[in-house]
Amino acid sequence: MQLPVFLLILRLLFIVLLYLFLMQVVIAITRDLRKTAAIGDNPDGSRQIALGHLIVVDSGPSTVVQPGMRFDLDQNTTIGRGPTNTIQISDNFISSEHSRLLFRNGVWYVQDAGSVNGTYVNNQPAREPVPARAGDIVRVGYIQFKLTQ
Repeated sequence: MQLPVFLLILRLLFIVLLYLFLMQVVIAITRDLRKTAAIGDNPDGSRQIALGHLIVVDSGPSTVVQPGMRFDLDQNTTIGRGPTNTIQISDNFISSEHSRLLFRNGVWYVQDAGSVNGTYVNNQPAREPVPARAGDIVRVGYIQFKLTQ
């Protein structure tokens, strides 16, 4: 086999391998996007409706959140810096898992998750689950939220 023919075969093989690699990348991205889109979906295909909201009233020294920002609440919501939290806030005064909000029998319960800067409901510490109503102020670190339905 002559050198030019051998080089041509190598080039074609390289191009085929490059296209196979790109195809694998596209397939992986497509799967990831489908999983991300399916996270908020119910099994019947409908979107999960938020049971409540936290609206930032005072962001304190934080530059990550601004007053007026709204966060949707699920039945079990966690707040913290870590990637596994429902609401992720990358603020220095927020622990990796800071607070938990649970919706049971039509009542919200707020509990600190062992954070350094604490969780408060209407300026009362929430070391144990504390019931909260719409309009109550929930403070996570130095950020104050208003609980709404």
